[in-house]
Amino acid sequence: MQNIYTSKIEEMNYLNTGNTWRYRPILRFFYEQHGYRTHLKAEDILQHLKQFDDFESYTIDDLKKDLDVLEGWKNITTRQEANDYYTIEEFKSKRFKYQATHYTIQIERFLETLETNITDFGGGSLDKTLFDRIMEALKQLLAIDHATQPEEVYRRWEDLMEYFRRLDRKTSDYLARISSFQAEDEMLSEAFLVRRQDLVNYLRDFVLLLQKKIPMLQYMLEERFQDEWISEIIEQVVEYQLSIFRFGEKLSSDAVKKRLRDEWSSIYIWFCGEDSDAKNIMTQTGEIIRKMLRFASRLMESKQYLRSRKQEFWDLAQHFYEISDDEQAHELASLVIGVPHTKHFACEENDNSGRIECFWDIDQEPIELGSRKPGYRSKGKMSGIANNKTKQKELLESYMKEQEEIKQSFLLLIQEDKIEMAELPVLARPQRQKILELIKPLPACGGSHRAPAHRCR
Repeated sequence: MQNIYTSKIEEMNYLNTGNTWRYRPILRFFYEQHGYRTHLKAEDILQHLKQFDDFESYTIDDLKKDLDVLEGWKNITTRQEANDYYTIEEFKSKRFKYQATHYTIQIERFLETLETNITDFGGGSLDKTLFDRIMEALKQLLAIDHATQPEEVYRRWEDLMEYFRRLDRKTSDYLARISSFQAEDEMLSEAFLVRRQDLVNYLRDFVLLLQKKIPMLQYMLEERFQDEWISEIIEQVVEYQLSIFRFGEKLSSDAVKKRLRDEWSSIYIWFCGEDSDAKNIMTQTGEIIRKMLRFASRLMESKQYLRSRKQEFWDLAQHFYEISDDEQAHELASLVIGVPHTKHFACEENDNSGRIECFWDIDQEPIELGSRKPGYRSKGKMSGIANNKTKQKELLESYMKEQEEIKQSFLLLIQEDKIEMAELPVLARPQRQKILELIKPLPACGGSHRAPAHRCR
């Protein structure tokens, strides 16, 4: 299957070139004359362009060169005049008439829509009357019988599809517009607070209408319109469309049937599909209302900082006045004002240069925080391996000496293979810690695991 969306559109080349300032006025004149004079002469085009200041030095030769370029891009077609020539100069000049192609007319019509509706283009609307029109169009289509002419069937079919296209286009454009970043910025402005309720009412009324009309339309599409009936209607519409005389290639009956069947499938899925657009619109509208109210609440909260707090202070003073207990007054004051008196404690820095005997003696070490960016990795530093054997030897000798001093000081407390707790003098810290280690298992002395005799005495 060939992909038609990869081909280049030559007819739109004139919109973005260095000579666009000349090409666009030429083709806009073709569009303005469309329906009145479909064939234009070069002299008529030049006369129209001369009214603009940019074309004061523009000549007929320049115009013909531009017309040749536009013809190469399939924006216009050219045909030589077949009138009688009275002079050789007229015959040599080869007078031509020019006509814009259908593609160019559609492009200019679209550009005109952009220019005339630039402030509201794509804004759309939530037209509640379209549901009633679609309902009425379905009833008219359902009332078709064998006596109805194909032309009338075609008219009713086109009315239904036109109402549906307008509903789909306007609704999607409006919801896309109101969900855009520009709309969110406007919702955060103070001017939006005044119009907030109008938008809420507008969206709410549309949702209520959806909840009322959608079940009725679903019932009609699912129960009243059977596949056989739709096929008969499509046959009559195809019969009328093929009866219309057209130039060029004749329409294919199968292609027309496929297009009509797709049109009916789109309207059926829009209202009755498992993930129908009607349900999505109600969900999206509810989310927009909640988002809008959230923005308005945030804006109102930001404005509260500037309002007077006089009444709040009066209420707080009333609370203090009604409290008879000083303790309760102090508690309320601590919540409102904070702690009135604070104490700062300071102590000498603990020396941890030696062996750390307790966890609480460890100094707090600062923690370096790195970057929180995704994928960040700290750069490693290359360094050599230091030889600290001499320092390690010194630290080991110092530690062994310290342990020997602790042992000797403890042995001084042992008299006749025992330690009398009541006769102990003032102990040094190492002596006290060692004795505490010995008497710690005392509660287990009555159990099956008894401590050594010299510890329990």
